[in-house]
Amino acid sequence: MTGTMRAFKVYLNRKRLCVAGVGDDGVLNTMVDYAVGNGRNELYLRVGGLISPSQEHVLWRNQKLKTGDEVRVKIIESDSTDRPKEQHRRDSKQELRAQKRYVREMARKFGWKVTTRRSA
Repeated sequence: MTGTMRAFKVYLNRKRLCVAGVGDDGVLNTMVDYAVGNGRNELYLRVGGLISPSQEHVLWRNQKLKTGDEVRVKIIESDSTDRPKEQHRRDSKQELRAQKRYVREMARKFGWKVTTRRSA
């Protein structure tokens, strides 16, 4: 990405991991997740976002963390960012299928019946 933008400079244990930014129209996030229970004990750092005009999901980092790790995010203005490790367009058809599957699962969970209309 180029052009002055707000960006996140992300560090892990004082080591610079990446400079992430999505330009002037999008969503940028840095998350630390801890999931425990049901056989899980996972700790992750994720730096990613969505570039709205192109509807592209971007991912700079998705890595395991361990107890004692220190994550620091510095919010900066930058003319450029690092290239994302992953980048893919949103698939609206796939998202619609996932939403329908979720509604069916919730209906089944609550004992509801879902009826649909057939297209003519």
